[in-house]
Amino acid sequence: MSNMPEENLVVLVNSCDKYADIWPVFFQLFFKYWPDCPFPVFLGSNEKVYDDPRVTTLCTGPDKSWADTTRAMVARVPATNILWFLDDFFLSGKVSNSEIAEYYERFVKLQANHLRLQAHGGSDQLKRSIDDKLLEILPGDDYRTSLGNAIWRRSTLLDLLKAGESPWEMESCGSRRSDQLNGFYTTRHDIFQRKNGLERGKWLREHLPFYANEGITIPAGHAIMSLTEHNAKIMRQHMKRYLKRSLVPFLSVYRVLKDKKTNE
Repeated sequence: MSNMPEENLVVLVNSCDKYADIWPVFFQLFFKYWPDCPFPVFLGSNEKVYDDPRVTTLCTGPDKSWADTTRAMVARVPATNILWFLDDFFLSGKVSNSEIAEYYERFVKLQANHLRLQAHGGSDQLKRSIDDKLLEILPGDDYRTSLGNAIWRRSTLLDLLKAGESPWEMESCGSRRSDQLNGFYTTRHDIFQRKNGLERGKWLREHLPFYANEGITIPAGHAIMSLTEHNAKIMRQHMKRYLKRSLVPFLSVYRVLKDKKTNE
């Protein structure tokens, strides 16, 4: 791809040995919908290796906390920038290399630390318009360090990962640590078409027809969410959307004003 900037970019799939059973599902769909991926593809694990010549496994040793293991794999990535995937981000539509190249070029020109490649998340009140394709995520946003698909500056991600933290703490506490940094952006629409495969270690029921259409048999390593659990998840989603509409914007703005007053 001749229009790709010179800075190094690689795909990193964040995982661990506990989820090795879902790797074949991830990579079957990844290479089906992105067969001409122009970037080296790395998989982070503990000690297990995924046997595919298109994938390089980065083994980090026995599992510690999520943040410790993730930091160890990010430190091993031989690139300045990372195109971030979680191991249950299953592609469901064709990826456009030209679109990825366009946003990566924007990332480099902006000297960005983080470019989220999906539209949702955080407070609309804490985003500043850049143009018809990008928004800047301002300090105080509740999901500034979202772990959705994104391009990360590797050194920034390393700085924001704190020993002992879970993914949810990284998104929450890491967002507050990121308030000291500029250069966080998000696209106005989702760049990848994908399905979230699991939640709380169980396969999501709503995507079972998708796997059946793809000819994929659900591996035996993780249970399928029960109907009761599925209904409870739907209720949590409704409550989360309500809280976002009614409370989160005010809390986010309050936090920014409070921090500003403290620094005066």
